Amino acid sequence: MSEVIRSVETVGEAILDLLQLRGVDTVIGGAPTSMIEAFAKYGLQGKPAPRAILTPHEQTAVAMAHGYFAASGRPQAVYLYSTVGTANGVGGIINAARARVPMVILAARSPIAEQRGVAGARDIHVQWSQESYDQAAMVREYVKWDYEIRRPDQVADVIDRAFEVAMAEPQGPVYISIPRDVQAATLDENRASAPSRRITDARLMPDPARLDEAADLLARAENPVIVTSELGKSAAGRAALARLCDVSGFGVLEASPVYSNLDPEHPCHLGYIFASQVSPDLEKADVIFVIESDVPWFTARVTVPDSAKVIQLGIDPFYQRLPMRGFPCDVPLIGHAEPALEGLIESLESRIPADLRDRRIAAHRSRRQHQQAQLRDAIARDGQLSEITPLWANHCISRLLDDDTIVVNEYPIDLRVVQPGAAGSYFGPSHAGGLGWGFGAALGVKAARPDKTVICTLGDGSYYYCVPASCHQIAAAEDLPMLIVVFNNGGWNEVRKSVVSTHPQGWASKANEVPLTRFGVRAGFEKIVEAFGGYGAVVEDPVALLPALEAALRAVKDEGRHALVNIVVSV
Repeated sequence: MSEVIRSVETVGEAILDLLQLRGVDTVIGGAPTSMIEAFAKYGLQGKPAPRAILTPHEQTAVAMAHGYFAASGRPQAVYLYSTVGTANGVGGIINAARARVPMVILAARSPIAEQRGVAGARDIHVQWSQESYDQAAMVREYVKWDYEIRRPDQVADVIDRAFEVAMAEPQGPVYISIPRDVQAATLDENRASAPSRRITDARLMPDPARLDEAADLLARAENPVIVTSELGKSAAGRAALARLCDVSGFGVLEASPVYSNLDPEHPCHLGYIFASQVSPDLEKADVIFVIESDVPWFTARVTVPDSAKVIQLGIDPFYQRLPMRGFPCDVPLIGHAEPALEGLIESLESRIPADLRDRRIAAHRSRRQHQQAQLRDAIARDGQLSEITPLWANHCISRLLDDDTIVVNEYPIDLRVVQPGAAGSYFGPSHAGGLGWGFGAALGVKAARPDKTVICTLGDGSYYYCVPASCHQIAAAEDLPMLIVVFNNGGWNEVRKSVVSTHPQGWASKANEVPLTRFGVRAGFEKIVEAFGGYGAVVEDPVALLPALEAALRAVKDEGRHALVNIVVSV
C-alpha cells in the first residue's frame, strides 16, 4: 500500500483522475464542465484517461453501464445532467437497483455561487429553474447511497466511499451530485491510496447450523425443486449448482432468469417460468430451495403445499428493499451462493443414495426429451405457416449462435429455443421492468467485450423505450457493431394478455381487438438504423427470415456495421 500524489488543477480533473485510479474504463453519458476540461487536457498532453462515451440520452448511459458491469464485473461511471438528466435516467437506475448492479452516478447540479468572479457561477437561465431542494430525492429510494460534494478537499474520500458502498453486498448504484462551481474549484493535488484500502471483496458464509438444517431437509425430500433467477451472475455459482444437481438429482426451474443459471442441456433443467407462467413442479414439491430469486412463484396462480418447506439462499434472501414480499422462509441461508452450495454438496454427496439420484436424473431426462420432441414439432409446424410466429423467430435466431455469442434480451426470447451455452452468454432485463434497457445494455456489453458477437433481441415496445436514435448513434460513433432483432407485433401484447387474464370473461376477451394495445401503424424500424449508417432489413415471410438474419450478421462481422432486422411477427 502506498499513497499516490498527483497534481491536478480542478475538482473536475481530480474526479477523473480518481475514477481512473479506481479502475473505471469508461465515463458514459457526458461529463460535467470541468471534467470535459480535464479530458481535453489529458488528450493534448497524451495522458491516459477512461474512455469517454457521449450518449445523446441519459437512459442509454445508465443502461450501458448496467450492461458493461454484467459483461465485465467492473463498475463504471455514469454522468447525468442536473435534475432533468437525472429524471431521464431514473428508469435505468431502478433497473440497476433491483438487479443489484453497481455503478457510480455523477450528476451535475446547479452552481451554488451567483456572484461575478467565481469560476462556474450561475450564468445560464436554466440554472435557477433546474435546481431542486433535494436533487437526490428522486433516486434515493433506489440508490444505496447519495452525497453532494461541497468542498474540494473531500473529493478523494467521496469517490472511495462511492465505490465502497456500490461494491459491498448487496451491490447497487450510488449517486453523487456536484455543483458546477465546486467542479471548477481550484485543487492542486490528489492524494489517494493505491491500491484502494476500501476492500469489499469477501465471501459471505451462511450460518453453519442453518446449512446443516437445509441439508437435512434436502436429504429427506421426496420431491425437491430448486428455483433460481440470478445465481448465474457468478460463473462459480452456476457451476456449483450443476455439481449439486449431479450429486442429488434435484430439478431446477429458472424463474424469469436475468442470467443463464444452469446449462440448458443439463438433464436436471426443468425449464423456465417467464412473466406470469407457472410450473406444476411447485404444486407437488415438499421442499423448495430458492436461490437468488425475488419471486420464485405466484401465489395468485399456483398452489404451493402449506407443508412444503422453503429454503431461501442469497446475499439478501428476504429482499428487504422490496416494499412487500410474502414468500415463506423456513430456513434462511444468508451469504454468497457458491460456498453454501459447496457445503451442501459435501453434506449431500454421502446422504443421497446413488440409485435415488440416478432415478431422479433419468426421470428428468425422459421428461425433457419428451418436451424437446414436442418443441421440435411445434417449430416445424410454425415454419410452414404464412406468418412468422415468435417461436419460429426464436428458432431462426438460435441458428446464429456460436461459442462467441452473447445474447442481450428484453422480453421476446424463448430460452427453450435460444439456449445460452456458457456462463455470461445471456443477459436478461431487471425484474423492475423499466422498458428501454436492452439496446443500451447491449452497447455496454459490446464495449466491455469487443471480442464477442452481441445479439440484442427486443420487442417493438422495448425498442421504442430504448430511445433508438440515441442507441444507434452510439453504435455508429463508438464502433460497436452488433445485431439488433426487433419482434414487431405492432402493440403491447403483454398488456393484452394481462387484461384478458384479469378479466377472463370480460368485455375485452370478447372484443376483436383489445383497446389501447395496438400501435395502429407498423413502423419501419429498419429505416432508423440506416439513418446512422447501419444495415436494415424487414422480414414478413418465415422462409426468408433465416437468410435475412444471416445477411445482417455478415454486415456486423464482415463490414463492422451494426444491423437491425425488423421481424413482423404474429401476436
